[in-house]
Amino acid sequence: MNIPRKSRKILIAMAISVALVAGTGVRAAPDSTDSSATVGAALSDTAITAKVKAKLATDSRLKGSDVSVTTNNAVVTLTGSAANSTAKEAAESLASNVSGVRSVNNQIEAPSAASELGAKAKHVTHATASAVQDTAITADLKTKYATDSKTRGSDVEVKTSNGVVALSGTVLSEAQKAHLVNVARHTKGVEQVDTTALSIAPQ
Repeated sequence: MNIPRKSRKILIAMAISVALVAGTGVRAAPDSTDSSATVGAALSDTAITAKVKAKLATDSRLKGSDVSVTTNNAVVTLTGSAANSTAKEAAESLASNVSGVRSVNNQIEAPSAASELGAKAKHVTHATASAVQDTAITADLKTKYATDSKTRGSDVEVKTSNGVVALSGTVLSEAQKAHLVNVARHTKGVEQVDTTALSIAPQ
């Protein structure tokens, strides 16, 4: 069938219009799968964070530590500070064992093992030096009291701990007691004198 050229142009134009109308009328249905997955992941992250926090709060190894917990797509990030390297490792281990956790990013700050050993060694050295000084103070005071005419007749025991001299026993008078205290206070290394157990003998 022969269609006039003018009619043919009209038919082509109508076909294009119909196609355009149909195209604008067809829209892709929103993909609810992606949004549901996002919400589900957020809820799961919140639950993981809560579980990790609960574990950290009840573990005695983390006493004195201040740790923050965040979770994104099941990856737990730990930040803050720990009392020592053992506490830092414990926090990571506890988080890793929580159900649903894929990995743990441990950014907790803690003293290194070397610095911890250094601190312990320093403490031991200080304690040893203090004990040696206490022994020297006790020996010095005993010598002074034994050779001092003003302490004659007294029965005094001397003990020293961390620079604190404890005098116990009996003295003949209040003046003799005061003299013993004065001698102790003027002895090198003495921080304090305790006379709680030092009494005056009845006349």
